[in-house]
Amino acid sequence: MEDADIKQQLHLLQKQVEAAMSLLEDTKLNLLSQVDGLKIEVEVLKRFMTRHHSEFPSNYPQLKDTVTRDIDPEWEEKASNRVAARD
Repeated sequence: MEDADIKQQLHLLQKQVEAAMSLLEDTKLNLLSQVDGLKIEVEVLKRFMTRHHSEFPSNYPQLKDTVTRDIDPEWEEKASNRVAARD
């Protein structure tokens, strides 16, 4: 290959990397925005439960521990894999 060809390919590769990085940054910002939205929703639910169910604040830590032990964070992925395996 000639020097010009190598430089051109390197330039194209650099542009591809820059485009991928830009897409990753956009995706990251979108995910952070979604997480922030979920945090707000959870806080709304906690405040509602506290206001309308007086025992909720005292029961919350135990409930959280139970749910943390019982629920696998990857349950959706595993469930979808089981459904796909059955089909």
